[in-house]
Amino acid sequence: MKVFLLPLFMFLFFVSQSVAAELIPDSVWLGNLYYIPHWTLIFAILIVTFYDKEHSYVGLLNGLAFAFLTDLVYTSILGVYLLAYGLSLYFIHVLKRFLHKNFFVVLLYSIVGLALSEVMIYGMYFLIGQVSLDFTAYTFSRLIPTILINIVFLLIIYPIFVKKLVKWKHETEK
Repeated sequence: MKVFLLPLFMFLFFVSQSVAAELIPDSVWLGNLYYIPHWTLIFAILIVTFYDKEHSYVGLLNGLAFAFLTDLVYTSILGVYLLAYGLSLYFIHVLKRFLHKNFFVVLLYSIVGLALSEVMIYGMYFLIGQVSLDFTAYTFSRLIPTILINIVFLLIIYPIFVKKLVKWKHETEK
């Protein structure tokens, strides 16, 4: 039964991230700031950190599946989110061997994972001519707001899911 809970939560975050942009009123943002909710990536980072063992890739596989769904539903080019999420989650999976599992480390993982995936997405779209924004303008108008709004999401779900993920990990070990 637990094997279906992680994809179920990922699916709920996938569906709800599409309406997240409508939840924050335009008056909150100043100028031309844009943010992209990457809630499935944030939850996949939590799975990689607290549920995955050293040689299991549940968070990576869930992240890849929902990145592919993101490509299918929201973008016109397949594989952009798939590659960005995959490399970011794998980097975090390798990095977790060297750092302890606590809130500040997960915050660091989230910032690094978000920045890495967003910069890869920007780079791929820039290379094929879909984006004409220079990197400095991109950093201030999209990268920083995206990281901030996703960190707020992390602050909301962290206390709810960390104990559950650790408990489910120990249940699968038995």
